[in-house]
Amino acid sequence: MKTIFKILILFVLAVPGELLAQSVAQGNMSRESAAKYAEISKELMANKEKSTPELMIIAAKKMLGTAYVAGTLEVIPEQLKVSLTQTDCILFVESCLAMALNAKNGLTSPDDFCATVQSLRYRNGKVDGYVSRLHYTSEWIRQGEAKGIFREITDVLSGENLSGQKFSYMSEHSDAYKQLKENPAEISRIARMEADLNKYTDYYVIPKADVKKMEHLLKDGDILGFNSSVKGLDIAHVALVYHKENGEVGFIHASYADGKVVVDNKSIHDYVNARKNNDGIRIVRVK
Repeated sequence: MKTIFKILILFVLAVPGELLAQSVAQGNMSRESAAKYAEISKELMANKEKSTPELMIIAAKKMLGTAYVAGTLEVIPEQLKVSLTQTDCILFVESCLAMALNAKNGLTSPDDFCATVQSLRYRNGKVDGYVSRLHYTSEWIRQGEAKGIFREITDVLSGENLSGQKFSYMSEHSDAYKQLKENPAEISRIARMEADLNKYTDYYVIPKADVKKMEHLLKDGDILGFNSSVKGLDIAHVALVYHKENGEVGFIHASYADGKVVVDNKSIHDYVNARKNNDGIRIVRVK
């Protein structure tokens, strides 16, 4: 009887408050991330009347200082991984969007958060191997548009500046991806996905030279994509537009250089023009 009592005490200590969330139990999310989500979600729910982009900025500010860590999703076999304690650029933006969407819908549990992230990150919301993840940000944008979450407005802001975007980087550099290396079947699936993306011709870009004169049209919470000039690659880095206290149009992002989530000290135009491998920007406006 004493043994059973000890086991019960240990269980209560291990799972305070309520039963362990399924997402935590299944290894999709750590306890620390679940606790962080509860903290951020509470503040978002207190501001539920605000717009989705405004809630994204609130979430982004709560994420300031979060460690930049690359490759957190690269597990074999493919599994949904969600973290609020370490992040990279796209996961940061994706998490802020998911938290804001959940708050607008009155959803607060870690399981709800993981479900929303999965719906954004995977093709048709289904985890079905490595290729089911939306690796190219352009496809991530197209799926979000189809769901009615946001709209890319680069075409409106850039006029007739078609980017001539083509996709081939992953299939042509398969050795750089452990899931593709020495796996011809997966490389073929990636190549087919790239071919599908290449069927579209309406990829626009705001050229570097034009960024400064149109920055005033950007709004807090716009998703900002820094377009790559590398052959076969689309967007190299993503962030959230944020107007600084001094009035400068800046951005919040998970910065590789700073090793954490920061409000960048550069304006958008200064940042993009300082990078040889960026040829402009793309803008997505959340509804």
